[in-house]
Amino acid sequence: MFKEEQIFRIDHYLGKETVQNILAFRFANAMFEPIWNNHYIDHIQITAAETVGVEDRGGYYEQAGALRDMVQNHVLQLLCMIAMEPPTSFESNEIRNKKVDVLTAIRKIRTEEVHEHAVRGQYNSGWMKGKRIAGLPR
Repeated sequence: MFKEEQIFRIDHYLGKETVQNILAFRFANAMFEPIWNNHYIDHIQITAAETVGVEDRGGYYEQAGALRDMVQNHVLQLLCMIAMEPPTSFESNEIRNKKVDVLTAIRKIRTEEVHEHAVRGQYNSGWMKGKRIAGLPR
C-alpha cells in the first residue's frame, strides 16, 4: 500500500551512542577509513552481550523469539554499518542503499553449516550484578 520512500523506519538500537559513532569513526577518521576494507580486515565478530535479563520480555521472546528481536534488527543493523561501502552523502536514502548492498551480498549459510558459523545462546536463569534473574521457561 505504501511506496518505499513513504515508510519511515528506525531501530532504537541505532540511537545508541556507540552505534552512532561507527559512521564517524569509519568515514571521518583519516587513519582508519583507507584500511577499513577486505584487504586489511579478515573477519568481523559482533557480540550481542546483554546487561539485563529477560525481565518482562519473556512473553515477547516466546512468541517472536530473541533471534528476531536481536539479530534481524540490531545485529544486522550493526553489520551493515560496519560493512557498507562509503556513502556518497550522509542522506538517509544513500545510507539505506549502502546497507541494502551489504544485505544482498551476504552469503547464505546452509542449514548443515550453521554450527560452523554461529554461536547460539539461551536466556537462562542465573545471577547478574548480584541479583537473581529469571530465564525463559523450557
